[in-house]
Amino acid sequence: MPDDDEVRARWGENAAISRKGDFILVHLDGPGEDVVRRRTEDFDPDDYFDDDCPLCQIQRAGRVFVFDDYPEDADEWAPLE
Repeated sequence: MPDDDEVRARWGENAAISRKGDFILVHLDGPGEDVVRRRTEDFDPDDYFDDDCPLCQIQRAGRVFVFDDYPEDADEWAPLE
């Protein structure tokens, strides 16, 4: 499993990272500690990945799940600083 430095090299220095079981959870949307903690506690791969979805199978095999809950009404995506 990659360490935090390897994950940040791929997803960005400001990505929040948490782990649950064999999964790395990458939070790109700048959540607070409470949100990261809740997402981590609530994460169940069976709830997030559909067994009939080829993309989900690839993501599940990679053991990384990315949260990027930017508001739908945002005019433009802006990377975290």
